[in-house]
Amino acid sequence: MLSVSDLVNILLPVLSHWILWLIFVIMAIIILFLYAYPYIKKPRKEFRSYHIGIPITNVVSMYIFTKMLEGVIYGGSILKVDAWVNKIIFNIYFPWIDKIALFVTTIGSTWVIVSLFVIALTVLILRKRWRYALLSTIALSGALILQLTIKFLVHRTRPQNLIETYFSFPSGHAITAVVFVSLLIYSFKDDFKNKTVKYILIVGFSIFFISIGASRIILQVHWFSDVIAGWSLGLFWFMLVVLVERSITGLIQAVRKETKEAKPIVPKEVTKIIEKGIK
Repeated sequence: MLSVSDLVNILLPVLSHWILWLIFVIMAIIILFLYAYPYIKKPRKEFRSYHIGIPITNVVSMYIFTKMLEGVIYGGSILKVDAWVNKIIFNIYFPWIDKIALFVTTIGSTWVIVSLFVIALTVLILRKRWRYALLSTIALSGALILQLTIKFLVHRTRPQNLIETYFSFPSGHAITAVVFVSLLIYSFKDDFKNKTVKYILIVGFSIFFISIGASRIILQVHWFSDVIAGWSLGLFWFMLVVLVERSITGLIQAVRKETKEAKPIVPKEVTKIIEKGIK
């Protein structure tokens, strides 16, 4: 059983690990600045529909990932949760559950996700949605690089299994699944006008990435914290890319608007006189 101090350790930052939390604070400030900067430039009309949920989701998901990383690096109470979940999975073993989990985890593999992404990217290019095509490419490529880099730096071993041997933290399947699903929803949300259909698709996609993460735990190729870290890191990265993209887009629109409304440096009367002189 987890004690009260264990729960506090899981939920709240341990101030002695100040380097991690300093990085978290710096990233939070950067996120809030990216959100506020276009407002400082006063493109309010362009950002009328801009929702505060994006930076909030970004900071919260980054906090969860930082907590998981802290627990893994410094041996926090989350490791007890990992062992407890792993023990439960071991005790309720059924062959048919493993078969389903293996099928689901195959669908969520990097190569399958990348193949599906290429199809989605092709559709975006054919429809000349260059903005979404570029954003999707940056988001998924960055997610793949991010997960490999963190895996190499953390060097966490996997639970005992006969399927995979590479480093465990964070779950690459969880990261790519969240980023890919988020990209599909973000890129094609306007194609479905019926709200009921839109919500059904969102729920279906959510079940998809949740089941992929669960399959990694059931097959004991990842710890519980690996999957939670993967989900939160994937969501953080996707939201960060969207935030940067929207901020740049809003800023460009504001500059264009200010340019159109700005008074000419050379008055029209002077311009007319010069033109007549040339003629």
